[in-house]
Amino acid sequence: MKKLTVTILLTFFIFPSFVFAKNLSVEEQFKQSFPQNKFESITPTEIEGMYEVYAGNQIYYYMPKEDVLLYGSMISKNGVNITRESYLKKTAQKMAKLPLDSALKIGKGKKTVVEFLDPDCYYCRESYKFFSARKDVTTYVFFFPLSQESGNKIKHIFCSKDPAKTYADVMSGKLDHNPQLNVCADAKIDEKINTHIQLASQIGLRGTPLLYIKGQVIDGFDRPVIEKLLQD
Repeated sequence: MKKLTVTILLTFFIFPSFVFAKNLSVEEQFKQSFPQNKFESITPTEIEGMYEVYAGNQIYYYMPKEDVLLYGSMISKNGVNITRESYLKKTAQKMAKLPLDSALKIGKGKKTVVEFLDPDCYYCRESYKFFSARKDVTTYVFFFPLSQESGNKIKHIFCSKDPAKTYADVMSGKLDHNPQLNVCADAKIDEKINTHIQLASQIGLRGTPLLYIKGQVIDGFDRPVIEKLLQD
């Protein structure tokens, strides 16, 4: 097996109440030793005897021989955060399958951007400024409210007759601290917003903004990376 030099950051050992069981698969042993830990996949890493456990919104590591869990980031000797890269790759696979017809469509450009955002998030607004200045992008926006005020702004957007224009007003700050937001009573709009929140949970959203461009996930408004991905 290929050797890999790594550093484990913020590592904690959690000792199970079960003794190492022979003749069990890694998944079976993990379920027996850590029944409270749900996971989507368990796959071997490049370090012999260590497995990556993907739980949807985080990655940690399992060593079946010792029957212990390790929490933290795996860093290569070149400074690459292997844990983060693996998490983003798995998130990208999920974002590629998002139902874009549930999103708020902004723009008519040929280049597609999918974004999860909170309307009061500072870097989400920086992202909005960046994309609103471009005519070559269509953005599919999914909302994830981090406060009641942002939830009201999201509802105000969907309750308006022109959601795209109202979205621009909200993201530009025109409606900040506005008690006159139109928070309508509409079951279909409530369902749409709940769908956005559920999708965010399914992909393991940990913060906003989260963007998907050309098969790659960008967690945060990383302008140089975004500009490079949008190059022809």
